[in-house]
Amino acid sequence: MSDEARSHLFHAFRKVLRPLVKILIRAGVRHDEFAEVIKGVYVESAIRDGIGRDGPLTRARVSLTTGVPRRDVDRYIDNDSLLKPPPPTHTTTLTEVLHLWHTDPVYLGPYGIPLEIDFDSTPGRNFVELVARVDPKVDPIVVMGDLTRGGVVLRSGERYFKVVSRTFVMPEPMSPAMLEHLGNTLAHLANTIQHNMDRGLGAPKRLERSVFADNGLEPEALEEFDKYARARVQQLISEVDDWLTKRAPADQTRTDLVATGISMFHYIDAATQHKPLNELIR
Repeated sequence: MSDEARSHLFHAFRKVLRPLVKILIRAGVRHDEFAEVIKGVYVESAIRDGIGRDGPLTRARVSLTTGVPRRDVDRYIDNDSLLKPPPPTHTTTLTEVLHLWHTDPVYLGPYGIPLEIDFDSTPGRNFVELVARVDPKVDPIVVMGDLTRGGVVLRSGERYFKVVSRTFVMPEPMSPAMLEHLGNTLAHLANTIQHNMDRGLGAPKRLERSVFADNGLEPEALEEFDKYARARVQQLISEVDDWLTKRAPADQTRTDLVATGISMFHYIDAATQHKPLNELIR
């Protein structure tokens, strides 16, 4: 890699890491704690994704290639708990419940409008049975609590509930569900870009599209753009969701099923800070 390319590589990672480090600092995570996380990522990636050199995969080679001390390489290899992920949240269940409520004929009225349903009284069409179809192990009371706190489901009268959105938005900014969403979304985007970078000329690439104002937008136009983009993206998301539903595999126990989907991003670039760090600190 040329010096110029290496400079752009480091600058790209500084730009990517800055908002992430901002989250870490607000959460009280120090640099030394984050450095331990990075060590584990280097070791795991070198082993799982290949270290790019010929020869047998050994602990010594992992240490030499990554720059991680051999004692740390041994520690991450020998102690599985250091890289073990936390238990998953039930965000996927919430999304699936909303999906079924909007697409299954049992829960739809005239013109495809989702029906209001009770919690557990109407046989064959109630919220408890809806949740059980998605995941019988999840407590429907917990699911209803998350959906109502998020404003996605509202109470209608004394017995019934109505769904007002097809999309679940996590209401708590630092909740486990939101942080799980952060990791999944950024990993999906990064994996797509990395995949497209690794493809040779003419090889198929994954969908990655952006549209932006060539010369920027006036600040007073941002709210109008946000409303327009939300409406158009929601329409596309619903159409794609319907398409995926029609193509759902009959045998969901197959081992070759591929987890896939589409994410879209609306971004606003903040003004770049060019002052030296020693001018920004007392």
